[in-house]
Amino acid sequence: MPSVLVHHDLPIAKRLEGRRDDLTVVPASNRDEALEALPQADVFVVNPTNWTDDYVSRLTAGDWVQATSAGYARFPVSEFRDQGVILTNASGNYDAAVADHAMSLLLALSRRLPAFVDRQRRREWGRELGGDLVDLAGRTLTVCGLGNIGEAVARRALAFEMDVYGVKRDPADYDGHLSADRVLSPERFQSILEDTDVLVLTVPLTDDTHGLVDRDVLEALPESAFLVNVARGEIVDERALIDALEAGTIAGAGLDVFAAEPLSEDSPLWAFDETVVTPHVAGRSESFVDRFVDLFVRNYDRWRAGEPLENQIC
Repeated sequence: MPSVLVHHDLPIAKRLEGRRDDLTVVPASNRDEALEALPQADVFVVNPTNWTDDYVSRLTAGDWVQATSAGYARFPVSEFRDQGVILTNASGNYDAAVADHAMSLLLALSRRLPAFVDRQRRREWGRELGGDLVDLAGRTLTVCGLGNIGEAVARRALAFEMDVYGVKRDPADYDGHLSADRVLSPERFQSILEDTDVLVLTVPLTDDTHGLVDRDVLEALPESAFLVNVARGEIVDERALIDALEAGTIAGAGLDVFAAEPLSEDSPLWAFDETVVTPHVAGRSESFVDRFVDLFVRNYDRWRAGEPLENQIC
């Protein structure tokens, strides 16, 4: 009987129990438990945060690693290919949740919600902040990364009557809600920055996107611009961002991801009035586990039938 080892902080293992009679579910609560159980497992469900390359030696040809994330940059894809290990991700499972979170971060920044929450706790009325609030209608939002999540952000921004551009590796492959003249190649990314009021990052982490938002990008944005990152922390040069916030050359940043997680307690990003920090939860919601389990079960049935898997990377 096939077995699946699940190493995740959410109750994925519990929800998988009983979904298929021919599947044994083995939970692992830490790295040592996972290392011990992995040689006997046929499938390994794990998120990037819990992945360590120590696991590679415990995998054999034909094993299947199911990432709980859409991103898979932390997984050793080339080694998996060499070993004959299958890797699938959870692309498509996060679109609505991450897009909602991106817009929530933007609304929190533009409507200064953290300041109002602070005043609420102090039971202070005070309406003078109203003059600093930012209307979204008519503002230009650029989505860097027009995959499923980026497209979901674009649709929401259009509903807010924003002027939306998107950056996509191959604009010719785009088939979404934006007109062709609003879909730019990466080579044209810099050209739109001076007109960008909101820059939303939904691009995957690759060699090309690592450190993409650097000092040059931040300096090219208007001082009134907001940055929203729901992609990966390494895409942003955090030191450059901190300097820009301190200098006031960017209006604010909504950040769900960071180069090192958890975010260090001494990071200046916690303390700015102009930042909203969330702990890498953009893709999570009350229905996250059920959505993931449904995806896994569909793929499990395909795997048992010898059919191609959804979201197969290698």
